Amino acid sequence: MDEIAQYWLVLKRRWMPAALVFALTTAVATVWTFKQQEIFQAKGQVILKKTNKTSALLSSATNAASGGAIGELEGLTGSTPVNTQAEILKSLTTIKGALIELRDGKYANRPERKRLDKFINKNESFVQQLKVSSIKNTDLLEVTFQDPSRELSRDVVEKIMEIYIRDDRTNQRREAEAARKFVAQELPKIENEVKQAENDLRLFKEQYNVVDLPTESVKAVETITSLNKEITSASAQLAAETSRLEGLKNLFGGRDAQATIQSGLVSESPGLQKSLKELQEVEAKIATERTRFSDNDPSILNLKEKRQALVEILQKRFKQSLVGEQQFQGKLVELQPSGIQGNLIADYAKSEAQRTSLQKQIAALVYVVDAYKQRMNALPKLEQQQNALGRKLETTRTNYKTLLSKLQEIEIAENQTLGNSRILTHAELPQEALSPKKGQNIAIGGFLGLFLGAATAFLLDGADKRIKTSEEAKSLLPGYPILGQIPVFEKSRQLPKLSKGAARAPGQLVLTGMTTGIEGESFRMLQTNLQFLNADDSLKVVVVSSSQSGEGKSTVAANLALAVAELGKRVLLVDADMRKPAQHLIWRQGNYEGLSNVLSGQCDRKTATTEIQPNLFLVTAGVVPPNPVVLIDSVQMSTSIAQWSQEYDLVIIDAPPLTVAADAAILGTQAGGLVFVLRPGVADKESVEYAQEILNQSKLKVLGMVLNGVDLDKQSRYNHYYYSAQTTRGDEGSIGSKLLTGTTTNRTRS
Repeated sequence: MDEIAQYWLVLKRRWMPAALVFALTTAVATVWTFKQQEIFQAKGQVILKKTNKTSALLSSATNAASGGAIGELEGLTGSTPVNTQAEILKSLTTIKGALIELRDGKYANRPERKRLDKFINKNESFVQQLKVSSIKNTDLLEVTFQDPSRELSRDVVEKIMEIYIRDDRTNQRREAEAARKFVAQELPKIENEVKQAENDLRLFKEQYNVVDLPTESVKAVETITSLNKEITSASAQLAAETSRLEGLKNLFGGRDAQATIQSGLVSESPGLQKSLKELQEVEAKIATERTRFSDNDPSILNLKEKRQALVEILQKRFKQSLVGEQQFQGKLVELQPSGIQGNLIADYAKSEAQRTSLQKQIAALVYVVDAYKQRMNALPKLEQQQNALGRKLETTRTNYKTLLSKLQEIEIAENQTLGNSRILTHAELPQEALSPKKGQNIAIGGFLGLFLGAATAFLLDGADKRIKTSEEAKSLLPGYPILGQIPVFEKSRQLPKLSKGAARAPGQLVLTGMTTGIEGESFRMLQTNLQFLNADDSLKVVVVSSSQSGEGKSTVAANLALAVAELGKRVLLVDADMRKPAQHLIWRQGNYEGLSNVLSGQCDRKTATTEIQPNLFLVTAGVVPPNPVVLIDSVQMSTSIAQWSQEYDLVIIDAPPLTVAADAAILGTQAGGLVFVLRPGVADKESVEYAQEILNQSKLKVLGMVLNGVDLDKQSRYNHYYYSAQTTRGDEGSIGSKLLTGTTTNRTRS
């Protein structure tokens, strides 16, 4: 809030230049607005269909023919169809066509023809005035055109939309014609593909004996299951026969079946028995003769020949006993065994034959099962091939049907007059100008004026090095307590004008009689603070000075003297500013004999002293000397101050500014303290800082600071009591006490 209050005070201080800048800016904006040419804007809207019927037909047809969407182009940069159509609508072809038709038609003999010719020759200027934009989340295009002519702006928008719709319908018919030719060309190719797919499927079924692969698979599983059951049953029978055969084999001493059967046959055949007996006899003779003769002996050789002949006869008879004569080959010999041995041999033979039969049966079943399994393993691949051929056939058939159907639809679409777009909103004659927007421009000019005015105020205030507020003075001199704040005098409080040729007093007297306004109360507060500072009556001499001239130190000294005199104390006011004296003007007294005359010995102190009010005495500056500082720093000055301090209750010395001469510093060393007067808006920071440096170097006792000429309306904080004309003097004590409390606090902090 404090910062806002400071900003407001700056604006109040600089209101005049700020108001001037505001007025100039607003005036310039107003004049500029009314000099601008009026521009009108017409607009229309075009709606786009979400799908292009011809493109959709062509797309599906070409998909059927080649598996790709040829009839419907996709944006290479990710652009949307609406944006693409917007660019087409504002293309040079569309624009020139519209402008030429307007120029040669409606505007052939009108003033706008020249502007149309310019637009045709320089398309850039026209494009700047034409705008085609898509409305977000819709299939709408908005066309706008700006021109000084209401009618031309409307006609341009309407003609551009008309040409766009017309070209779109023409392109639609061309696309339909191209689609029809393309489909008619592709249809025979698809028909041949259907025939080829049917032939491939037929050859496949013939080659692999395929009828119904799913049914065949189910039947094969059932057959394999049944065969496995037969194999299991035959294996069980084989195991039983094998066990029975082993038992019979053990009865014949472990001989195999063939040897046992042959032995049985030999024992059963009389011819075999006779031949075997003869062979045994020959073998015995050979053995006997070998003991007598060598192997080459004719008798032994004859026996060997006989043995060989018997062996051949025996073998021949053995074979005949098994298979019979030559004409009975392939048949078993009908044997009629007799006895237990013969029965066992017969069982042995039957068991062996049964076992052999079961083995062959099992082998045959296993072979069949393996064949079925091989077929089963081949079925998935065959089914996959068949499915692929079936899908190919179905696809080609579907494509053929689709092309045939689309050909009819495209022929219908080719004869239609509808396009992909239509005008949703026709352009209307604009009623109000788009620009300039007078009210808006003037308002912007006003806001800009406010901104520039405020900026000017702050720039001027920032460039001004003077102290502007009492708060700024306090922050610059934090060690000096505030003895009082003197407001700006009202005009009614100022003295009446003097006669022509008379000098004007640089200050005003506000404490005349029973003055009770806020100005008078401020001086009474000042004297009250000094009274509390002089509680022990040790303060006899007070020097009043400032940092530079024009801060009202003489006015403060005069009114302070009046305020103290009102209390019944004898007060002497000495004008020690011999360079620029002012007290004789304020009090309208002569300045023929004064302080300079007393110090130079031209007159005594009593002669130079004048009682101007009850208890208030004045010593004017006197004649201006050539070198005032010599008189101020003289023994006579010290003696005079000492004498005055004994004769009067309080001596107030009006000294020159600290930065102008050393008079104030010299007088301060001889006084009880110095009252520093500072006027915001007059004193600059450099002068105040220099005056503070002088005071610090001189080690003078600064009683406090009096802020003079304070504008109450321009202060962010100002604690005061305002008394009307009816306020009584009985309230002075409370006023002084309140201000003194604040003063004492400031002194304590300092």
